[in-house]
Amino acid sequence: MLVLFETSVGYAIFKVLNEKKLQEVDSLWKEFETSEKANKIVKLKHFEKFQDTAEALAGLVMRGEKWLN
Repeated sequence: MLVLFETSVGYAIFKVLNEKKLQEVDSLWKEFETSEKANKIVKLKHFEKFQDTAEALAGLVMRGEKWLN
């Protein structure tokens, strides 16, 4: 399974290494308390950096419009 994560500087695609850990959503945050724990669950496959602030803002506005509809 792949997971798309957006940051303020770009998009990251992670491969999930241990899907069983994702089943316990109430305590999932505990698995990401440290980078060592997170590395056991996900692995960074690709990072796409925004070219500039305008591109980052355009994506934010587009998602905001979808939430309002």
